[in-house]
Amino acid sequence: MVRAMSLTEALFGIPSDIEVQPEITNGFLATGLSGLDEFRRYLYNLGYTDGKLEEILIEIYREVKKRCLADPSYEELLAVVCSEIGSFYLDMNHDRAEKFLLEAFNLRSKLYGSKRTYELAGTMNRLGIFYVRNEKFEKAELMFEDAYTILKELYEEYGVDEEDYAIAALNLGTFYYETYRAEIALKYLLEALKHRNALPCNGAAAYHNLALAYEDLENFDRAAECYFKAACIEFLDRYGIVNVKELLQKACNLSKNHDYYAFYLGYLVLEGDVDFDSARKELAGLELDRCKALLEALNSGNMDTVKKCLEECSNSMLQNVNGGIVWTRRN
Repeated sequence: MVRAMSLTEALFGIPSDIEVQPEITNGFLATGLSGLDEFRRYLYNLGYTDGKLEEILIEIYREVKKRCLADPSYEELLAVVCSEIGSFYLDMNHDRAEKFLLEAFNLRSKLYGSKRTYELAGTMNRLGIFYVRNEKFEKAELMFEDAYTILKELYEEYGVDEEDYAIAALNLGTFYYETYRAEIALKYLLEALKHRNALPCNGAAAYHNLALAYEDLENFDRAAECYFKAACIEFLDRYGIVNVKELLQKACNLSKNHDYYAFYLGYLVLEGDVDFDSARKELAGLELDRCKALLEALNSGNMDTVKKCLEECSNSMLQNVNGGIVWTRRN
């Protein structure tokens, strides 16, 4: 028989005897599901909005806060509750995010130097995002830099938390790009891409942001390569975070690489924007490297064959994080 979870265990992973609005929450506990996302879906299915989720979270926070004053053992639960409420408000772009994230930060500062320092770093990353949105760039920089340093040390010492470390490098690199320091941004974005397989969306966002930085630095060949790789990842996995057609257009505009243009034409055929005959005529005079098979795929007149060929081209292009193809410089 499976043991029934308490409310805080189901929502935050830490058990307690705290009960809030049992007429609603007991039904969720009976499902055996866990996590705030699942609870949110449960509330939606009952016809409630995020307002009800906020109400329940604040009630839990107040009860944990009250108990924490009398019993310090509740500090760990309070830190998690504050972090989750802060993240909830951050997703809603609400100013109240700062209050809860700062409280979580202060509670988790005691973890510095331990293996659990990653919890502190996670809160710092969220605060960094909040401060960027509110144009408090000096505070954001401190948060992103410290989070990156903590997670880098944890990864190098213990070999764990690779995803968090890669995300921290991505966040810091993106921050430097957005604050007009593209050259510094390259260092951290390239570092993030060394761990591409650990990144959310397989590094599509990192490649896209790296392309923006290279374009600002007028390194158009490298920018085109990164736009193209971001497009390849999106084409393969359909994460929905970048627009394949737009990125392929950018790559073609920045570089005379014929493989980019061939891939773009093949993609337009799949989308129904270009017919097979027109695409074949366009490709006939091009010198191709990794997309040589595309002309044969187009000759087949079969959409599935073209799609498979583009998938093979994408995988080939993504083999080397730092490139490996000789590009023709744009005049």
